[in-house]
Amino acid sequence: MNDLKDQVNLWNQESWNYFERNYGGKKLNEIPINSYLKHLLQIYPLTISAGGRGSILEIGCGAGNNLNHLRRLLGAGRVVGTEPSSRVIQALRRAFPEMEFYVSDSISLPFHTNEFDMVILRSVLHWIDRNYLMQTLGEAIRVTKQYLIVSDFAPHQPYSVIYKHVPQWRTFKMAYQQLIEATHCMRLLSSLYSNDGDEWKSVQTLLFRKVPTEDAFPLQREEDFQKG
Repeated sequence: MNDLKDQVNLWNQESWNYFERNYGGKKLNEIPINSYLKHLLQIYPLTISAGGRGSILEIGCGAGNNLNHLRRLLGAGRVVGTEPSSRVIQALRRAFPEMEFYVSDSISLPFHTNEFDMVILRSVLHWIDRNYLMQTLGEAIRVTKQYLIVSDFAPHQPYSVIYKHVPQWRTFKMAYQQLIEATHCMRLLSSLYSNDGDEWKSVQTLLFRKVPTEDAFPLQREEDFQKG
């Protein structure tokens, strides 16, 4: 399934189905933070901004639990989450009225460049059709001005599997560190790797800091090339 319209329609429904299967009937504000994110921030403590002025965006925020805890842990003044389903967004707004939630896919975010101090992609990238992977990463890099956290499957070889709830859909597992570093826009600060005894289901949680464009791509004058 490669047509973007088909994917938008599918995830508008399936993200709600996933939400209901995993979080239906639960008190969302009592769900703990993801263990990988928690461990990463324990080994690499961060300060995103002083005086409660920091901002966090989680693309594909699920139950909102990570944002709920990070808001307190990092003292963020603005906390934002996206999901492709309007029904999920309604549920999140009811559970967390102090946070912002928006209906959005991952490849065209309704936010300004450098709008957030931290952007999170946790367990999102393996859902993204490979035709739209680079757009998703590009948008995440665009809207962060400081940190990017990516946490997803990182097997020793890329592979895909049939998504049992929607058989015409596949999920994709691959490592992302080298791909993100190759943009030269992000510098790796920390990496947390866990395979729990299964190399095919290993997870890597990566923390990057954004590199200013002038540092990542220093300007070369025409006369510099002529000298060479």
